[in-house]
Amino acid sequence: MKQTAYEVVEGIVEDLEVFDADVNYLRVKQESHTESMVSALQVVMASSEDEDSAKAASNAGDPVEAFSMRIGGLAVQGSFFWKTTFKNGDSIKVIGLKGNGVFNAIAVALPEKRIVWMQPHCERGVSAQRRYILRNSIIFVIVIFLISTFLFTEPTMQLWFYMLGASLSSAIILIATVGMSWGDFMTFAHRMTRVASALEIDFPENVDLSKSTKARINDGLPELPMGVYYY
Repeated sequence: MKQTAYEVVEGIVEDLEVFDADVNYLRVKQESHTESMVSALQVVMASSEDEDSAKAASNAGDPVEAFSMRIGGLAVQGSFFWKTTFKNGDSIKVIGLKGNGVFNAIAVALPEKRIVWMQPHCERGVSAQRRYILRNSIIFVIVIFLISTFLFTEPTMQLWFYMLGASLSSAIILIATVGMSWGDFMTFAHRMTRVASALEIDFPENVDLSKSTKARINDGLPELPMGVYYY
């Protein structure tokens, strides 16, 4: 199914307010993501003076920050970031979707410094995420076979039995972890790809914010808070 392209608004941050929240991203389905985030944000903003109510209503999960602000007179509701470290007066790009007179932010970028604030778990585009999962799965299978080799000490044990045991163990654990979470992983990856496209980054499906951030830090740029990346 073709996904709606994200919109971009640019301007100076005004009237920024930040709220603590807890959101379980793994329960948010792709087709209802924006609506779910908006609903959770409204609950958090309405309950911002009552910490217990806000945490209970936002369906405890990742400890994140929600925000609201204005960009050139347009009301912007913040999707949830690990840390909201941009501030009033910053010149930013906001990536997201407009609805009911409010712009619902999915990501925020500071083009001057090539910095982007992203939602939890959204670090890699679709192709980069698939490569990341495949690489880690191969490493995991190798580790399982190595562990099985150390356990393969019984002289009467047949090689085929050892191979079968290691293969079944790998398959069961991969299905229970990667297989059951594949939809969530790819939802995050598609979101990252759409944000990268909106920012006009070359080959958005190959974006890997973890790698680009590490490379820029190695080049001498300062480290960034969790959930904030160089692109």
